[in-house]
Amino acid sequence: METNLARTFAALSATNEAILYAKSPEELYEQVCKAAFSSGDFLGTAVFLLEPGTDLLRCVAGFGEDIARLRGIDISILAGTPEGSGVCGQAFRDQRLCVSNDFLNDTRSLAWRQGACEGHVGSAGALPLICNGSSVGVLLVTRREPGSISGRTVSMLERMSANISFALDNFDHEAARKNGERAMRRLNRMFGAISATNEAILRAKTEHDLYQRVCDAAVHSGKSIATVVFLAEPGSIWLKPVAGTGESVERITRSRFSIDPDNVYGTGVCGQAFRTQKPCINNDIQNSEQGRPWRDAGYETGVMACIAIPLIKAGNSVGVLMFFVGRSWAADEEVVALLARMAENVSFALDNFDRAEEKARTEQQRERLARMFAALSATNEAIMRAKSRTELFELVCIAAASGGKFTSTSIGLANPDSDFLDVVAAAGPTAETTRNVRLSINEAHPEGQGVSGTAFRSRQACISNDYLADQQRSAFHSVVRSDGAKSGAAFPLLVQGRAVGVMIFLSAEAGTFTPEFVELLQRLADNVSYALENFDRADAKNKADERIEYLASHDSLTDLPNRELFNSLLRRAIETARRHQRRLAVLFIDLDRFKVINDSLGHDAGDMLLVQVARRLRGVLRSSDVVARLGGDEFVVILEECAETDDVENIAANLLSVLSQPMELGGHECHTTASIGIAMYPQNGGDALSLTKNADMAMYLAKEDGKNGFRFFSKEARAQSIEHLELETALRRALERDQLSLHYQPKVDVASGQITGVEALLRWAHPEFGMVPPLQFIPLAEETGLIVPVGRWVLKEACAQNMAWQRRGLRPVSVAVNLSPRQFIDEQLLQDIDEALAGSGMSPVLLQLEVTESMVMRNVSRAVRVLDAIRSRGIRLAIDDFGTGYSSMSLMKQFPIDTIKIDRSFVRDLPEDTEDRAITQAIIGMGKALGMTVIAEGVETAEQQAFLRSHGCDEMQGFLFSKPLPSRHMAELLRAAPLVVSPPLQGGEEDAPAESHLPSRLRSAAV
Repeated sequence: METNLARTFAALSATNEAILYAKSPEELYEQVCKAAFSSGDFLGTAVFLLEPGTDLLRCVAGFGEDIARLRGIDISILAGTPEGSGVCGQAFRDQRLCVSNDFLNDTRSLAWRQGACEGHVGSAGALPLICNGSSVGVLLVTRREPGSISGRTVSMLERMSANISFALDNFDHEAARKNGERAMRRLNRMFGAISATNEAILRAKTEHDLYQRVCDAAVHSGKSIATVVFLAEPGSIWLKPVAGTGESVERITRSRFSIDPDNVYGTGVCGQAFRTQKPCINNDIQNSEQGRPWRDAGYETGVMACIAIPLIKAGNSVGVLMFFVGRSWAADEEVVALLARMAENVSFALDNFDRAEEKARTEQQRERLARMFAALSATNEAIMRAKSRTELFELVCIAAASGGKFTSTSIGLANPDSDFLDVVAAAGPTAETTRNVRLSINEAHPEGQGVSGTAFRSRQACISNDYLADQQRSAFHSVVRSDGAKSGAAFPLLVQGRAVGVMIFLSAEAGTFTPEFVELLQRLADNVSYALENFDRADAKNKADERIEYLASHDSLTDLPNRELFNSLLRRAIETARRHQRRLAVLFIDLDRFKVINDSLGHDAGDMLLVQVARRLRGVLRSSDVVARLGGDEFVVILEECAETDDVENIAANLLSVLSQPMELGGHECHTTASIGIAMYPQNGGDALSLTKNADMAMYLAKEDGKNGFRFFSKEARAQSIEHLELETALRRALERDQLSLHYQPKVDVASGQITGVEALLRWAHPEFGMVPPLQFIPLAEETGLIVPVGRWVLKEACAQNMAWQRRGLRPVSVAVNLSPRQFIDEQLLQDIDEALAGSGMSPVLLQLEVTESMVMRNVSRAVRVLDAIRSRGIRLAIDDFGTGYSSMSLMKQFPIDTIKIDRSFVRDLPEDTEDRAITQAIIGMGKALGMTVIAEGVETAEQQAFLRSHGCDEMQGFLFSKPLPSRHMAELLRAAPLVVSPPLQGGEEDAPAESHLPSRLRSAAV
């Protein structure tokens, strides 16, 4: 026992000595095992350490006879397992000495019993190895004798375990100290690299300069093996080296790196850092799967590890900063963090570069905007000062080119006769080139695909901030390249929403036309457009003023001088004639039958007629003569230097001849004539008013003479004019003074000779003038409007007279009443008809109303409505003077007409005149075809009667049978004629027979 104890102390002493001299844990383990074996009479001593990543203890050092067996056994630290139930597993777990003094019979040693028997192991003890409070392994000792590890031996083994654990703590502390020193050195280097990087950031003038300075700082100050900056290529998956420093950097930059995760060169830390925007590390390039694409480069350069830090600008990855370092550097989190800070500083610097560039651009833009505000002000001043469009364009281009520092500013205006713009103004260094550039508004032309054509067509601003890269504008690349322009803009010039041109700006810098700049230029273009509209308004106002001034003195239809200008010219002519003692003539011209044409063919045809008349008058007169239109169909002519009356007569006759020539109006050939009144200066008046009035009087006398003629003013003419005025005054009183009466002309059946009806004809018996001819007072009544109340009286009187005849026992006959044009358009016509029938009690079937073609053709739709309303009352309708108007057969079918009356002008020359025969036959044939009664007017000879009878005319009226008769004589004629209808409806007083007044043909018929 004493011997074992002594040996144990000797082993303890040897172990302590080994602890003192050992330089590392590995050396300690070897020395302790050797010393313990040599001095402690142990069968074997061995150190077992926990294998990283497993639950097993592996033998790392040992001495003695039993060491071979110990190196081959498995020992676990897990309780409940055979390999973990032995003294080693228990000592590891409990961190206490564990002894088995009967090893071969101990159940805990079952897992190793066979080997222990063969090795003659009697007892075993396990000492825990503890470092910093944690079990790291065990020291196992074995002996042959059972029960040999007890008492003081156990105590000595516990002291040995504590000493070894103390030594392990010291080794760990020393290693930590050295690692700390190394880390400090690395950190100091990295801080130096960061400081150098920050200095590089401050000194770098460009991004590339920054990248190179950072690489230099990382290698020279941070002792990185190599540092490389990779940037993403726009539109590509590849990273491009742009700067690098260090060993083998040339070989590294030849390697490929990608940002595409699907590309083999994008699976490494470089692509991963770019995509994740986080630092990525590879501690073993040559052996890791991640480093496989670059394994060859790693062998060639000896690079073992790398760190990839993303470079971020404005939140987006733009590249990667790659550090190629030793493994210890790559494993040092603080180093990685410092490298990340270095990359963050670089990213911050990149943002600062952008901000600095943006600031520079902003300052430049602010300066440009300030200049453009000044240019805008100058433009507005130019707009106010410009007296013409040309001056406006030049001033605006100069102000814009100077203020905006453009290479050229130009204005192109649309040409109505071409697809190309006319460059009307240009300013700037390259203005002359701009003036010669062809600009089109047609997209089909290459010259129409530039900014100017696009702006014109779209009516919106068109911008190209990189002209040479804009392929759509390729037609202009050579021009802008030679002029040094890099960006351009075009703004449409709009007038009333319509594009009339474009304003074009070219700049020597790309990206010139920012939204703020475009807004100012748009305002400038809008101001120019507004100025153009002002010029247009001014032009329109000037034209309107000129037109107003012209219309104030001229007729708008014929462009002849009007009444005011005529009076002024006439006064001037009179003054000249008086000064030079000359004569002059005033011709007052009024068209004959103008109203018929105007009513029949419409006002448009009437206007065409007036224009033709004005053209003919100007064409036949001398240039020194004055032609004017006073209004309506009245024209006047001033003939200066007319010494003889014969000259005036020749001119008047020539005018009548020219005006009587046929003219085409709305598809109709029309004939018109004129009546001319002539007043001479100084014989017929010494002032403008007198001459005009006297010529007017003479014109009326020419009309009364039968129209289509001329007449000079004379005293007799004055008297006749006065008589005309007196006649109008007397006519206004004729109705109230009971001076009007009706005469009746019978209508006779051609076949039987019997009276079929009468036509009521108006007569005027004046106490002073006597019987006034209808052709004299009826046109006057129509002209003055008196025809409406007179016509109302005629209608009532005719109906009342017919009923009076019936009350006297005479048979009922139809009575025909003529409606005047004014009466036909009167709104109370139907009411007047109803009142006349109701007041007289006459049956509507006995009333026939006669209208002329011209009356119904004036407004066909209204005429149809009125005639339908009349016809619906049972009243018969007749077209009077048929053939003298301008109605067509298709239109005649629209009217509810019962009867047509052939005008006396076609009957007068029957049967000799071939044209009259043809016209009469045609009218009769048309009337028969339409189922109408045909009446011939103005029958005066037996030959006319025979012709009409032979061609099927139904009825006739005229002097051959009877002239118009007063009611009393007409009653005698009706009484003498045989009855052809039912007896009278009413009786009444009878007029005394006056057979002496009957026409001879009807007297014989009565007998």
